Amino acid sequence: MEARLLLIADFANVDSLGKLNIIGAFNHIYAPQFPVQHPAMYLVVRIGAELGEFNQEKNLTFILFDEDGNEKWRTPELKFAVPSPLGGKTGEFNAVVGIQQMMFEHPGRYEFRVYINGDQKGIIPLDIELGSGQPQA
Repeated sequence: MEARLLLIADFANVDSLGKLNIIGAFNHIYAPQFPVQHPAMYLVVRIGAELGEFNQEKNLTFILFDEDGNEKWRTPELKFAVPSPLGGKTGEFNAVVGIQQMMFEHPGRYEFRVYINGDQKGIIPLDIELGSGQPQA
C-alpha cells in the first residue's frame, strides 16, 4: 500500500459516489501570537493498493509531531479496506479526518505522519510562524 496523496485542507470530504472534494490546501499557518488555536483543518490521504492487497482490513493512523520529535496528537486507529477495483479502475481508498480547535503552543515545523499498520507511509509538513502572512513592504 502507498499514500498517493497527502495534504491538509480548509475542508475536505468524500461524496456518496466516492469522489474526493478538497478546498483550500495549505501547509503554512501564520499566528498573531502563541499559543494559537486553529479553528479547523482536514487531513487528506489517498491510499493505493497493489495486486493482492485488496479487501484486507488495515489500520490507518495520523500522528502529529513537533520539530523536536515529540508526539503532540494522534488519531485512534481507523480501520479500512481498499475494495477490489472493477472494470479497470484503480484500487484506491480516500480518507479524510477533520480536526477542530487544534492548539499549537509554539511556532516551528510540525509533521503529520501517516501510518498503515504501524508502517510510516508519508509525511504532511506544517509550518507555523508568528506573523500575519502578509507580504512585507
